[in-house]
Amino acid sequence: MNESEKKRRFACLSDIGTKRKNNEDSAYCASSPYGTLLVVADGMGGHRKGEIASKIVTDELSYAFSKNRRSFSAERAKKFLIRVLKRANKRIYSLSVSGDDYKEMGTTVVAALITAEKAVVVNVGDSRCYVYQKEQGLTEVTTDQTYVELLFETGKITKKEMENHPQRNLLLNAIGINATLVEIQELEVDLSAFDKILLCSDGLYNAVSKGEISQIVGEEKDVSEIARDLIEKALANKGTDNIAVSLWEKE
Repeated sequence: MNESEKKRRFACLSDIGTKRKNNEDSAYCASSPYGTLLVVADGMGGHRKGEIASKIVTDELSYAFSKNRRSFSAERAKKFLIRVLKRANKRIYSLSVSGDDYKEMGTTVVAALITAEKAVVVNVGDSRCYVYQKEQGLTEVTTDQTYVELLFETGKITKKEMENHPQRNLLLNAIGINATLVEIQELEVDLSAFDKILLCSDGLYNAVSKGEISQIVGEEKDVSEIARDLIEKALANKGTDNIAVSLWEKE
């Protein structure tokens, strides 16, 4: 079997959704002999500002990944991701304070760099990383950096109350909103702990239940079909937001 006939193990897709005038979500995925990179970014700011911010962070990560010529240990992968996110943060923040055209521009980002033994994940904002294993189903591995998550963690509201809280979309952190990027969530997941890994924006998980996502991700289909099915489900459920997904499966 030649390279073109091999089953592709990763896919990414983004959609404008049912109500928005432009798509501020970005999704990226690529593989090299040194690892596989997955990215989802959800821009904010309106009037295409969010679209620009999410593209900047995705471009910075994709460019740095394309230039890499060394294998990634888990530690090196973590340093690589954090270094590039800080560079993207500097670019976006500089634009955001340069004038009204880019004022309050920013973006969430969740990225996974898959090495020979681990998936190294970094997260800023409320886009999410899930892992899927047939026996356990879908497990959320990132924690939203949002006001309602803080209220939940401090015991002020219940998990159920989070769903309909009037400030459930209020972010506590994002790329580009401050001169210095802090509070980057970092984690490592052993490859033995999952069969597939999914990154997505809130346009997916706010429109599609965790059970529905788990069912679709668990299907025995090519990853590109699964990515499309996730988007189609969000659209069918009348999801109004932009949607982005990035997906990888083990051999």
